[in-house]
Amino acid sequence: MRIRAGNRIKGMLAGKRRSSSLGGSQEFADYRPYSSGDDIRRIDWNVYGRTGKAFIRQYWDEQELQVSLYIDVSQSMAFGHSDTNKLQYALRLAACIGHITLCGDDRISVRLFRDTIIRELQPLHGCVSSSKLFHFLADAMQQLERDSDSSSPAETKFVNMAAPFQTAAALPRRSGSAWVLTDAMFEQGIEETLISLTAAGQQVVLVHLLSPDELSPDLSGELNLIDSELGTGKEVAIGQKLLQEYRSAVAGYQDELKSICAARGASYIFVNTGVPLEETVRHAFLSSHVLNS
Repeated sequence: MRIRAGNRIKGMLAGKRRSSSLGGSQEFADYRPYSSGDDIRRIDWNVYGRTGKAFIRQYWDEQELQVSLYIDVSQSMAFGHSDTNKLQYALRLAACIGHITLCGDDRISVRLFRDTIIRELQPLHGCVSSSKLFHFLADAMQQLERDSDSSSPAETKFVNMAAPFQTAAALPRRSGSAWVLTDAMFEQGIEETLISLTAAGQQVVLVHLLSPDELSPDLSGELNLIDSELGTGKEVAIGQKLLQEYRSAVAGYQDELKSICAARGASYIFVNTGVPLEETVRHAFLSSHVLNS
């Protein structure tokens, strides 16, 4: 299983994908005349025997895909029971995507974001680097849990998804594939985020995570609903009619995100965190053609 790449990829290290540059893989591309300083082991002696001239065999450079993971760690991502918690699920999913990437001889980097990029893992390469990725994600989860236990609600709600993507440092420096794992609970900025990443040469995959309780809440009566970002509450009378309107609104928002992604050439994947991780990867990701089996 591998991350799907679109056009030829330019990279730094020898990998398993055909690049637009020439290098040292085993797939023949062309000949060029020998020049002083060239490795004589690359001379095609059969051609030399026929022509009396030295030519160097050139091969397509098999380069690694640059994969950038962006993980939303805002307060709303902490919603869900332990087995369906969106943030924990997103981090496990990131570990899975990262491991697939690294073992495909591609490169992976990770950025955690709220209203800014709060933590970053520099690019890794090679299957042996999976342990570094897992350690980074596990350490991040522990730190986020400690921060959540000790902090009060933010003074300013994170409502604009585009905010952390406004600086050059937040964007990948090389073309590749950018995956954004988020619950997409923003008032604005989702399309602007896709535009920023696409302009940076990225094939964008928006992974939209919601928990079962968000998809079909089991609520009724007079309740005080708390804003997870600000800690403010609102009294709401919940009945079947309101729940049906809510479910329709959620489905409508999913359709809106699909349309935004399609308009910007991005892939949209919806993830229910109540579905086992293996099933999500096997069905949702493969059927969306962002992974190749």
